[in-house]
Amino acid sequence: MCRLFAALSTEPLNAAFFMTEAPQSLLMQSQADARRKQGDGWGLGWFDNGRPQIFKSPKAMYRDLSSVERAAKDAKGNVLVGHVRWASNPLKLSKKELIGLDHTQPFSHGEWLFAHNGTLLIPNEVYAALGRWQRYVKGKNDSEVLFYWLMKTFIPKAGKNPAAAMRASFRGLEKIWDTCRKSYPLYKYPLHGGNVILTNGETLYALSFATPKGFDKGKGLCRKDQPYYQLQLLQSDRGITISSEPLDPAVPSVPVEHGTLITARLLKASVAVEKTKVFA
Repeated sequence: MCRLFAALSTEPLNAAFFMTEAPQSLLMQSQADARRKQGDGWGLGWFDNGRPQIFKSPKAMYRDLSSVERAAKDAKGNVLVGHVRWASNPLKLSKKELIGLDHTQPFSHGEWLFAHNGTLLIPNEVYAALGRWQRYVKGKNDSEVLFYWLMKTFIPKAGKNPAAAMRASFRGLEKIWDTCRKSYPLYKYPLHGGNVILTNGETLYALSFATPKGFDKGKGLCRKDQPYYQLQLLQSDRGITISSEPLDPAVPSVPVEHGTLITARLLKASVAVEKTKVFA
């Protein structure tokens, strides 16, 4: 699986803190557990004049330090999205097919940036249901398919009621699953890990989700008392940070309850945050 963070602030953010300088920066997380190194690519996204910008690499983050430092220097503004990849492989691809720039996150489309931690177990079936969105899928990556599923089903309805829109989007996945579950006797659900980040630079959506039954027994890389898929929230009037692991253990973060959607909106002098229980 993967590790990620997203930050939204009224003040310009220091990307180097999140990427390399924090006690539990993304770089540190990439090699925190020798048995679970996040070595399948990394990326950093931000916004320039309202348009997503992405610096990403298919290399292991801990072996690509000069590029990481360059990305952190280039990234500017009030929104950051970072991701380090431990590749899932529901399509049983070869290593050559599985790793590459097109498969590395974050992804973007139009004004939206996206990052995912988890595995969509039925990417072919969901891809078949994308309709006109199929043409935007560039790689062989289940997360990218999930991104365009959310672009199709969640984003158009999120403005009025994001919780209802997210619930409906995931119910759509369940409907697809109902048509093909007999083909996957080893799977219980259409996805395992549904932590998603979506932002257009003004609004940020973050969902903390593992499976319909909740978090499993997997534990975090840095916090062994934390479920692997449980997002962490650090919040103030001027900003919000959501991350897979606390970036600085000395600054207490709040574990996000399973099935909770966080909606953060950038205002002139503050960030408005709403937490909504979407799934039990």
